[in-house]
Amino acid sequence: MFDIIFWGLLALIRTQVFQWLPPRLQQRIAQYKIIREVRQAYNNVPYYRAKYDQAGIDINTIKTLADLKKLPPITKDEIRENFPEGLISNRYRSRKLIKSATTGSTGKAVGFVFSPATYAHYITTSVRVYTMIGYRPWHKVVYIKYTTVQLPALGPFFRTAHIPSTITVEEQISRLRAERPDVLVGYASLILEIARTVTREDLKIIRPRMISVNSELSTADQRDFIARVFGCPVYDEYSTEETWMIASQCSRGRYHIFTDNIWLEFLDRDGNEVAPGETGEIFITTMNSPAMPFIRYRIGDMGRLATRSSCPCGRGFPILEAFDGRADDSFILPSGRYVSSLKILNTFTKYIKKDLHLMEEFKVIQHEQGRIEIMLEPGRDYTAEGFQELVSSLQTLMGEPVDISVSI
Repeated sequence: MFDIIFWGLLALIRTQVFQWLPPRLQQRIAQYKIIREVRQAYNNVPYYRAKYDQAGIDINTIKTLADLKKLPPITKDEIRENFPEGLISNRYRSRKLIKSATTGSTGKAVGFVFSPATYAHYITTSVRVYTMIGYRPWHKVVYIKYTTVQLPALGPFFRTAHIPSTITVEEQISRLRAERPDVLVGYASLILEIARTVTREDLKIIRPRMISVNSELSTADQRDFIARVFGCPVYDEYSTEETWMIASQCSRGRYHIFTDNIWLEFLDRDGNEVAPGETGEIFITTMNSPAMPFIRYRIGDMGRLATRSSCPCGRGFPILEAFDGRADDSFILPSGRYVSSLKILNTFTKYIKKDLHLMEEFKVIQHEQGRIEIMLEPGRDYTAEGFQELVSSLQTLMGEPVDISVSI
């Protein structure tokens, strides 16, 4: 615990200062840290050395962020197959490490380790998420999570509490009444369920100053509903168990990419970088995890880098326009362009809100890149002409010729 507190205080200073540095300086620092991590991985991590040697990579030619594209990506399957022997650095095998694993939401869990210094850095990036939206050290943070978050309190400062995600919503509300959080943090779906269940009497006691949702996609409508119920702003973050904070909203509502923690690439199906504003598959490279680095890690998510480069909040971080769900449930058009399933769902939601009884149930299936089928159970107000308006909206969303059929 002392190691985490010591490294945490150092990391807290670094992460708070870094966010205000000019973008060019941030990028130069990120480049130095990433090239250092890549070379350490080659020298000390058996699987990376074998992988790069097999690909014919001369590690000395990796000198800039642009050179990262020379390196073959690493996938979740590769990590599962080679952890721990092949992926833990030889320099850290005899040291005390923190073991963890992903939730397995993609079907299979991924194991990984952190050093105490890395874990401390990740904790401080979490603290920064909250300071970006108004958190102060004397505020109490309550997490709704499947595991506890080990954060040391310093007297009245940095107080936290944990509520299990696996207990009933009624039990969660009871614990929230007892804990009285200033900041409420948790899965969007769980907090949404709580917002739908709390009573007026509960809300006289449970009065958070702000709410941060994470770990799964949430819509603006869901966040707006939670905000109305609790009478406080709701902010979104993008993070993973294995790399921690990737991006988070500031008080102006824009997502900032934490380039002192990770480096993101947005690539098309051929591995080429897409332009800002275009959707690409996200590849992640860590820069603070020497015990087990993730280099060009194919996480399976889709996202878009913003066309704008600055935010009124003044932070120098690049801006993430949106993250659009997982690559494996996105639709792929004839041109190779991705369309996220969330955008398709939101199109249906718009028409459901317009006419609740237009449809009872639906399923959207992509059989081929140019052929999509909507399986539909009509509602009592269904008409073929009315539903065609929805189909036309989908065709506009696709932006290129796609055959969309409807099966009743």
